[in-house]
Amino acid sequence: MVVLSVEKSLSNKRWVCQSIDERLVNWLVQQYDLPEIIARILVARGIDVDHLEKFLTPTLKAHLPNPETLKDVVRTATRIADSVERGELIGIMGDYDVDGATSSALLKLFLKSIGIKTKVFIPDRDDGYGPNAKKMQEFFDAGIRLIATLDCGMTAFEPIDFGTKLGMDIVIIDHHEPEKSLPNAYAVVNPKRLDEDPHHPCHSMAAVGVVFLVVVEINKILRGRGFYNGKIKEPDLRQWLDLVAFGTVCDVVPLKGVNRLFVKSGLKQALSKNNVGLQALLKIAKVHENLNAYHLGYILGPRINAGGRVGKSDLGMRLLTTFDEDEAEKIASHLEELNVLRRTIEADVLAEATLQAQEAVKKGLPFILAKGENWHQGVVGIVAGRLKEQFNLPTFVLSLEKDDAKGSSRSIAGVDLGTLVIQAMQRGILSRGGGHPMAAGFSLARNKIPEFEAFLNEYITTHCHAHAGAPEELGIDGVMDLNAVSLDFINRLNTLEPYGEGNLEPVFAIQDVILMKTIQTKNGHLVCKFAGKGGGYLDAVCFRAVGTPLGDAFLRSQTQQHYHLAGVLRVDNWNGNHKVQLIISDAALA
Repeated sequence: MVVLSVEKSLSNKRWVCQSIDERLVNWLVQQYDLPEIIARILVARGIDVDHLEKFLTPTLKAHLPNPETLKDVVRTATRIADSVERGELIGIMGDYDVDGATSSALLKLFLKSIGIKTKVFIPDRDDGYGPNAKKMQEFFDAGIRLIATLDCGMTAFEPIDFGTKLGMDIVIIDHHEPEKSLPNAYAVVNPKRLDEDPHHPCHSMAAVGVVFLVVVEINKILRGRGFYNGKIKEPDLRQWLDLVAFGTVCDVVPLKGVNRLFVKSGLKQALSKNNVGLQALLKIAKVHENLNAYHLGYILGPRINAGGRVGKSDLGMRLLTTFDEDEAEKIASHLEELNVLRRTIEADVLAEATLQAQEAVKKGLPFILAKGENWHQGVVGIVAGRLKEQFNLPTFVLSLEKDDAKGSSRSIAGVDLGTLVIQAMQRGILSRGGGHPMAAGFSLARNKIPEFEAFLNEYITTHCHAHAGAPEELGIDGVMDLNAVSLDFINRLNTLEPYGEGNLEPVFAIQDVILMKTIQTKNGHLVCKFAGKGGGYLDAVCFRAVGTPLGDAFLRSQTQQHYHLAGVLRVDNWNGNHKVQLIISDAALA
């Protein structure tokens, strides 16, 4: 159903809302004393009566899946428990993003709490994704006979085979799309294994969530063996749920089921402020209010990622595992500096890539492929995301260096990048790669780029062209008058948190407001003030709007122009003041 008759907004979108069962809405309002708008959003998102309690108030005791229902969990946990009992040094190899950093930090902290030392390797982007043979040899020479690869390893056939032949047991704990066969590892824990149930409650977990389940099982085995005999105290695993929440949000997995449980529980755990590194990061980022999913994904996540993108890849893991406040402050400050540098590099690459994207659109291609000499590998994923948002096409951004190319990609609905990359590898076009339906990384020889472009054209046209470039629809969760917008209303929405993929922050249409003022910031944002016809004012922000049709319309707008607005409502806590703010995602002339 079209909302406010907006068939074509200023951003060329059609505003729609979902038809829902009005009887169920009324029943939820009466039985659970829910505000009508909350009930509507719940029904629209498919939260029925049977799953309402699990959605609103999930608990670890009632809703944590049994780790043993995943293949190789018992085998993995038993092998790690054996090393623990022998007091052996254990190797950890993780990925360089937030999910990898939190996964590595979680296992390291758990093992440290029970007296076990670890050696952790987080590859820099120059090292490539995942484990490599050189580091396998280094770990073996250090006396390590057990390695856990976290958030990586599913496509590292040669390095893992090399490590296995050296005489090490390698356990893979991952969540990326697998190939038809598994690496030659001691055990592979991955909810996406082709022999796993695709409807398993853990299927869409981030790697850190899978690691947490493995830790639960290790702890259970050690408890059963009498390891916690008084000399070593059994740790409370809940203390690391803030890390699980962090990695889950930043890996953009659906915040449903067990993922929602992890994030809600982790945000609650964060209130204890036990993690010194996380607190230092909050301080440097000037986050003074209670932590929420937005802070994790958009404020803290980019700072951890900055280490892996333009700095030292293990900085995030080191920050999240330190107990020294001075060290935490130093690392957090360094990450802040790297994040500023990342933004500068990103802007330069984005400018060049945008020109190439515009040419692809002119040619009518169903995808965007942009490439440049020595583009920083740490920003190509961000640039791919920016271009995808702007042009609504699957986007692939390549950094060229000598005879090689390394790339990152972001997708739209209907184009599964995880499957696409695996097929390109099977055809011999890509040398390495892996990812999810909406994001993937890959490598290839420079001379393979034309073949890769041809493959993309064939694959996307054949399998996904109906989706690629199709007019976007903007889902609206409710229509409001400006005078209904209040702090109390936003507080009522808090029952729906945490927001993220699969449980998006509600988007509201604010009907018929008058633009009173527009201020352009140095970052290309617009700060606006609107008035309602019946009185009252609304402050709003439109991020990265300058140079877009939406931003240009606001800047050219005549005084007293009427608009319908679409966006999310938040509380602005600037300087201790609390007021409603609309984050504008779209607008239409009223």
